Amino acid sequence: MKLKRNEKIEDLCLDNLKIIQSAELYRLTSDAVILANFIKAKPNDSLLDLGTGSGVIAILATYKNDLKSTVGVEIQPELAEMAKKSVFLNNLENRITIINQDMKSFKPEKAFDVIVCNPPYKKQGSNRLSQNLSQQIARHEIKITLSEVCQTASKFLKFRGKFYICCDADRVAELIYYLKESKLEPKKMFFTQSSPKTTAQIVFIEAVKGGKEGIKVLPVLITNDINGHYLEIVKSYRFE
Repeated sequence: MKLKRNEKIEDLCLDNLKIIQSAELYRLTSDAVILANFIKAKPNDSLLDLGTGSGVIAILATYKNDLKSTVGVEIQPELAEMAKKSVFLNNLENRITIINQDMKSFKPEKAFDVIVCNPPYKKQGSNRLSQNLSQQIARHEIKITLSEVCQTASKFLKFRGKFYICCDADRVAELIYYLKESKLEPKKMFFTQSSPKTTAQIVFIEAVKGGKEGIKVLPVLITNDINGHYLEIVKSYRFE
């Protein structure tokens, strides 16, 4: 396996799992690791990762839940190719398939038990765009909106299947509206913040297709210590 210029193998700090990242493309954040840890699935469940990026959520969720069948869909060819190499690097090619395609035009053979998405958080025009097109597509609603993500997930998800998603905390009301509009009922939710003194930064939600109303709000997850350093325990944190 040959790495491209600026590609680098990095340690995921879990049982020797690795990920390939590039200085020229969008890089994974702690949100992706937390979202992967939030997923609960059974080994025979089928998992779909919408906008898989580097493939980190697909890899971590597959490994931690001992999944046999995972599909990651990524619109950016360079990221999809890099994700495929990371899957191969971790010997998961028989369990994870990476597809380079727009999630809105993706046509799976059957519905999935679990779907996850770490979507673009920012509305187009709401923030200054990065000079890097890969980062623009990953961070801003250029190729897909939050509403379209929820609609797409609902279309591909089995009845009573689970959908996991995160976004900026200031869009939580909007996200819940889009989920309910797409027949995805929020069942669990929590926020992350860098310290007890800061406001919430990211919201994480588990929704069930066709589920009954009623949501359990989990404790806030603090991600940094008093010196501002990222807490290592967050990388392996498991939710009730």
